[in-house]
Amino acid sequence: MWIPMRAPKICVFLLFICFSPPLWGKSSGPDPKLTGGFGESTCLQCHTSHPSNEGRLQGGSFEIEGLPEKYEPGKSYTLTLQIAHPARSVWAFQLSARSAGQGVNRLVPMDANAQVKEVDGIYYIMPTRDGTRTGAAGRARYSFVWVAPEAGAGMVLFNAAGNAADDNGDTTGDYIYTAGGFSVPAETSTEPTTQEPEAAGAAPETRLLETPLGISLPTPADLDRGSLEIHIQHRFFQALEDSSPGTAFGIDTGANINLALNYALTDRISAGISRARVDQVISLTATHEIRTKSGSMWKMALHGGVAGERNFERHYSPFFQLATALDYGALRLNLTPTLIFNSRDDALAEQAGPNAVNPDRNTTFSLGIGADIALHRRVSIMGEYVPRLAGFGGFFGRHDQLGGGVAVRTWGHVFTIIVSKSRNFTPTKYAVDAGSEGVSLGFNIYRRIG
Repeated sequence: MWIPMRAPKICVFLLFICFSPPLWGKSSGPDPKLTGGFGESTCLQCHTSHPSNEGRLQGGSFEIEGLPEKYEPGKSYTLTLQIAHPARSVWAFQLSARSAGQGVNRLVPMDANAQVKEVDGIYYIMPTRDGTRTGAAGRARYSFVWVAPEAGAGMVLFNAAGNAADDNGDTTGDYIYTAGGFSVPAETSTEPTTQEPEAAGAAPETRLLETPLGISLPTPADLDRGSLEIHIQHRFFQALEDSSPGTAFGIDTGANINLALNYALTDRISAGISRARVDQVISLTATHEIRTKSGSMWKMALHGGVAGERNFERHYSPFFQLATALDYGALRLNLTPTLIFNSRDDALAEQAGPNAVNPDRNTTFSLGIGADIALHRRVSIMGEYVPRLAGFGGFFGRHDQLGGGVAVRTWGHVFTIIVSKSRNFTPTKYAVDAGSEGVSLGFNIYRRIG
């Protein structure tokens, strides 16, 4: 398989065997016919340090995800190839799809990390030079589109080979994998369909994009090393019950605004920063994705940080949240226990009246409960409730966070229209006291880059 190499002279012969000389050093990559299927060889002809698939015994994996059990002729399906090894950081693969030994329609890259070559009617997809993602430790994922053949093609077989490499400058020490799968034509399909690429077997409950934020609560999300997440949040001040069409139901009366950036340091760890307009709250955060296995019924992430008001100059409140998602197909439930330290703002203590909730406490424990019901792979309705269970609960009576919304997913964004009791964004605010102003309109915008 093709990986960035700085091989010494003793490797020249091996490189000549594995790679077409005109392609070496260019983004065009290696020659095809290295999938391990239909009599083809694999990368083992050069990378001979370990037997095929030995890396699986050391925690590695190589899977083709999203293959439909039955395909509709002419329809497009988004497939994902995942390759992993805990001690490797350079990745390569090659995949083809055939029926009775013949090429089966097209394989189409979705980004600049992959490319396609055609040889004798067979399409081979493989990474570009940049697509080897040198330095991406532990795992890499590649998504591409398979356009199913027309009616009468029969069973389609998929063959792939992968290389989990160590970037040591030669062909030694690399782990070679093989994987395969198949799809058969749907019995009820008689006419080709023309639809945009979508996840294989996508049902209404399949969500096009995942977001690490519901309405206010964090949710587990599959991180991608080097990616940047952008969150823009608005909460309009005026309550709906006090608004009118003349004020655009509160939109004309101003809003609290929050901008958050989150960068994935690895596939499991990210760091972020956010700033809210009201009280000029700056939050420094970190997230550890404990479990985000694709297709798993449950996922979990530990989210923590510290929030400081007046541009991080006063009233510092550390917090921890354990975000858990339970996926039942169209229904996804979220449970998020939240612990906040230094939750009482002593500067407001003199305003405390008889309605103060546990004013002698300075720690708060809340439980976030959320639900996401998919109406379509692009649309779902969301709701959340964050009751305070123990500790300080504000100076003006108990007011738990309650919110709902409609999430609309596009290829690059998740846009959520919201009604919410809280005008704040950090758990140091909404999980302590949502306020008594009533529900108002708002929205979230989410985008992942990279």
